[in-house]
This record gives sequence, C-alpha cells and structure tokens, in this order.
Amino acid sequence: MELLFAESSPQGWGSEQHFAALAIAMARRGHRVRCSIASRSPLEALLNEAGIPVVLNRPVRGSLDPRQIVRLHQLASRQRPDWLITNNPLLYWPLILVGKATSARTALFRHRDYISRSLRARRLVPNLADRFILVSNFQREHLRRSGVDVSRMPILYNPIDTARLAPSSEARARFRASLGITDSEILVGYVGRMVRDKGIFTLLQASEALLEAAPQMKLLWVGDGVDLQELRVRADWQAQRERHLFHGWVGDMKGVYTALDVVVVPSEYAEPFGRVSVEAQACGTAVVCSDAGGLPETLVPGTSGLIARQGDPASLAAAILELVREPARRRRLGLAGRQFACANFSLEHIGQDFEELLADRGYVGRAAKQGRGLASSP
Repeated sequence: MELLFAESSPQGWGSEQHFAALAIAMARRGHRVRCSIASRSPLEALLNEAGIPVVLNRPVRGSLDPRQIVRLHQLASRQRPDWLITNNPLLYWPLILVGKATSARTALFRHRDYISRSLRARRLVPNLADRFILVSNFQREHLRRSGVDVSRMPILYNPIDTARLAPSSEARARFRASLGITDSEILVGYVGRMVRDKGIFTLLQASEALLEAAPQMKLLWVGDGVDLQELRVRADWQAQRERHLFHGWVGDMKGVYTALDVVVVPSEYAEPFGRVSVEAQACGTAVVCSDAGGLPETLVPGTSGLIARQGDPASLAAAILELVREPARRRRLGLAGRQFACANFSLEHIGQDFEELLADRGYVGRAAKQGRGLASSP
C-alpha cells in the first residue's frame, strides 16, 4: 500500500511518538510510506534513520487552514496514496477533504479521552473518515458512556519498537555511571512531562515515606514541563532532598529505562493509553502504574507490574516499597514485562493489526477482543 502520514505538531510527546512508530512499522512491513511533519519536529531524525521520506510543513492555523489543505492536496496528488493517516485533530478535516478530492481513504486516530459535543466532532468526522481509531478499551468505553456512538471506532494499541527498547546491561551501566549511581543503590524513576495531572506531586509526597524507609533508594525525575520548577522547589524542602535527581530529556531512552529499577507512572488524569509503562517493560524494568484511564491495559497487574490507586500517596508508596525491598520479584516482573510488551505492542504485531484494520471495516482487534486480558507471553 501507498501510505501518507500527516502530522503538524512540533512536539515529540506520546501521540507524536505513536505517529512515528506506526509509520516505521508499516515501512518495515513493505509498504511505501511518506510522512508530512512539522519543521523542527523531533520526529524528523527518527524517520530519517528509518529511511522514510519526510516532507516538512508549517504549523497548522486551525482545522480548516486553507494553506495546509492545498499543501496536502498537492502532496497527495503527486504520491497518490491509498490511505491518508493522522493523529492530529487539526488535520482531520484537511485529510477528509483531500481524501475526497483524490480518492484516498482516511484513517484518523483519536488519542484524547473526550470528543466535543458538537455535531461536526461527534458525527460528521467519524462517519466521513474511512477509519476512526481509538487506542484503548478504556477510551472506547469512556466515550460510549459520554454519549458517543463508538460502533465504528475500532481499537489499535500504540506500537513500541521492542528492538530499539530492550534490556541492556551495557546501557544500564553507562547511564547509571553518568548519574553516579552504584550497583548497591535502588533507582526509582519518573519519566514524562512535568505537569500536575501526571501525578508528579503525588509521587513527591509518596517519596517522603519511601526515602525514609529505603535508605538505599534514590528518585530520578526525567523530563520537562510547566510544573518542573515547582517540583524542584518542593523537593528541595524535603529532608532527603539530596536523593532527588533531575535530568532533562535524552536521546538514550534505553539507557534511562534500563538504569531504573522501578519506573513509576502515577497519572491522575484519564490516560487513554500510557507509552512509558510499555516502553519500560520492553526494557525489562518493573513498573508501578496508577489505575487511571487505560494504564491498567498496559501491564499485567501482579505479573509485569503493580497498580496503585490514583492520587493516593500511601498506596503509591506501598507499591513502590514492595518492589524496592524485593529484588528477585523486580527481576521476575521485568522479565514478564519484556515478554508482555513484545507479545502485544511490538511494531510487528501492531503493524499487522493495522494492516488488518485497513483491509477490513469489521476489524475488532486484539484490544477489543481480549479486553484487559492481553497475552502475557510472545
């Protein structure tokens, strides 16, 4: 198939990472893939490395930006793709219009847990698109309860490059050495945007009891965001402030995940999915996730990770401490997590599922068929 992926966000967050990973997955399966992305997008280097042709575009000015529609029409007229694909709601209408004009079909992904109550958002866009795709069972059920007709909205989980993100003793040793972490220390970490809704202040509150109970533990914060400065100030008020380590985004995410003994995903808003949880498991690292949104679908509770109550510092601290004190259990969860990630979220599996979804309007998918009881081994 000839596939044109379109994105206009200059960010490199979860939905943008999904965009790049799915494009790479389809290219590896032998499809002809081209991507239209924003100038200065962090995805450009990743797509270039994968050998995928990239066309740079300007930021979108609204969902009916005429310049963007013209550019996409010109690109589609030259390439003649079978499918136009996007994650970005600002590109829904441009792709629908260009698809109608060029006879290309449209596959639109929805990564948020809500849809506006307007007729255009709830009825017209999903019905005019050839595929309107959600990313978790939680998201689908949440939208159904809010009055959205989800009968034509299949589920496709986020793909993860489990070859790039894999256990590595060398990467672990290298990154821990860069932080000055010894083999005897336990490194627990948060990876993501530093914003309140991600549960960073709940984890900070939980850390007071944690660091007191586990003198061999340190807490690593990796990422950036609008609440980072407040987080750093509040961490500096703690008695154990020297055991909080802060690190910006790095290109070596395998090094980050493998260096950590436990990855914590303490979100307090309804995460439609949760890439960090799956990426950490792909690297063989045990995870502790809150029960917010679709996060429980990203692990096998008690087998590849643990679940804590969202917004509950005591529950979060208890789950983390359980793993800090049991190294053998951490290793078992890490091994099971690697198997789980490869069996359910690899580029190969999700690429094949996407092929089936595009070929069959009646596609249900592994997520909807199996619910939260996903395969636990490859």
